[in-house]
Amino acid sequence: MFLDIWHSFLYQPLFNLLIILYQHNDIYSLGLAVIYLTVILRIFLLPFSFFAQRNKIRYEFLNQEVAVINKDYQYDQEKAKEEIRRVMKKYKIRPWAKAIMLAVQGIVLVALYQVFLGGINNKLDDLYLNIIKPDFINLSFLGINLGERNLYLAVLVGIILFLEIFLTQRRIKNILTKSDVAFSFLFPLSAFAILAVLPSVKSIFILTSIFFTIIVSIILRLFIKALKFKDAK
Repeated sequence: MFLDIWHSFLYQPLFNLLIILYQHNDIYSLGLAVIYLTVILRIFLLPFSFFAQRNKIRYEFLNQEVAVINKDYQYDQEKAKEEIRRVMKKYKIRPWAKAIMLAVQGIVLVALYQVFLGGINNKLDDLYLNIIKPDFINLSFLGINLGERNLYLAVLVGIILFLEIFLTQRRIKNILTKSDVAFSFLFPLSAFAILAVLPSVKSIFILTSIFFTIIVSIILRLFIKALKFKDAK
């Protein structure tokens, strides 16, 4: 039953949307189709992106307050811990938005893996009857075969993830834990190890999602700064 639900409501709709996007770009590029698919998914997840970015900003405010507390109570660690717990409750930071985004993207990654497992050209019978069946799907994108492994893309994803986490953690250095520091190394390394053995289409998907996140973060930060400037005036 679960497999039927997965096939009918997740895998098959995703596969058909991917083929539609493939056939509606001028150069019939599967790489572009994956990029379009990722952008559509991230637009759908924009409300969660907003809450995740809001949490990041709250973490930065929390970091500033913790820095002041550590300075004011540098000779009274118990009082400092008590004050830190108080301000942490005040900001009410919840990781659910980011968890939902990661879960949805994880599901799409698994479905994409199924699409390419055994060759995408062998899956064309899964198209709906009203979708035009292409004779052949070109897997080449910028000289890369999307159905094969690509270590360079896997390394690129790992590096960008590390830089993104490093820059985020640098803004909240006063509230970092040892597990946070370990995460900044283990997560990029794990992503590289997984992507190094998977078809490169997964790296394209993740890279597009990362750049979308960066763009959304910049826009939201500019919007928040504009509001602060307006309030200050």
